[in-house]
Amino acid sequence: MEQDKVIAVMGSPGSGKTTAALKIALTLAAAKKNVIVVFCDPFTPVIPIVLPADINHDTSLGSLMTAPALTQAAILNACVPTEKSEYISFLGYQVGESLMMYPQITREKAVEFFVLLRYLADYIIIDCTATFEADPASIVAIELADRVLRLGTANLKGVSYYLTHSPMLADSRFRKDTHQNVIGNLKTGQDWESVSQQYGGADYILPYVPELEQQYDELALLTPLTQPESAGYTAGIEKLLGMQSGKSKVKPAPSAAADTAGVKRQEKPKGKPKGKPAFRLPFAKNRGEF
Repeated sequence: MEQDKVIAVMGSPGSGKTTAALKIALTLAAAKKNVIVVFCDPFTPVIPIVLPADINHDTSLGSLMTAPALTQAAILNACVPTEKSEYISFLGYQVGESLMMYPQITREKAVEFFVLLRYLADYIIIDCTATFEADPASIVAIELADRVLRLGTANLKGVSYYLTHSPMLADSRFRKDTHQNVIGNLKTGQDWESVSQQYGGADYILPYVPELEQQYDELALLTPLTQPESAGYTAGIEKLLGMQSGKSKVKPAPSAAADTAGVKRQEKPKGKPKGKPAFRLPFAKNRGEF
């Protein structure tokens, strides 16, 4: 089995965590690794907005995790295949569903689900809901994952989310040594270095690229990025996975001392830096980023 085979992706709204989860899966699939992507969000089901409308999606993570008996066969039967790649399948909620439609998902059932799921593919990518404290599956995923990628945006809203939710992850069961900070959807003019100080350091950078928006609108997120200006994002995903650019072989994830994709990593400060002003977002000329 590969190292760090269960990867949980969490973060603030707008940080690109769902897109990152899909691009990680796509990159692993290109290396001929079987990947199951679990979309935990019961508030905004993701599968209907990443697959073509004519794909029959009649299985649900909600019914799976509240069934009296849970087996590996049941999990596999609930997986939704993708036309773009034979190596990728999805688990998630159907459109129109919510947690209110099902009995309460217990912690015990969520643990059982992820333990069984672990052995059904080379990699398990878990896209956690932003309000993870309201979703038992997301909480357990963050606890049990081999690696947790915490995405945040380089703006005040992203910092506010990070500072608000960090105390919820202070318990030892969340194993902070498995967490890595990622600044996602980084736009021109945003001060990632100031944000990095608020996040306690940034292990990776994933820049904003217009091609991702186009793919989202066209339900084409499972298509590789091809435009030259998207190279930085692709390199960021490869570096995050410990892959050499252009190579298909998956390696263990790099150490926290590794540089980000084209941006030198900021060391996590020990305590608050002296003489540093509180974070203030600089507005880019003729535009505001918030």
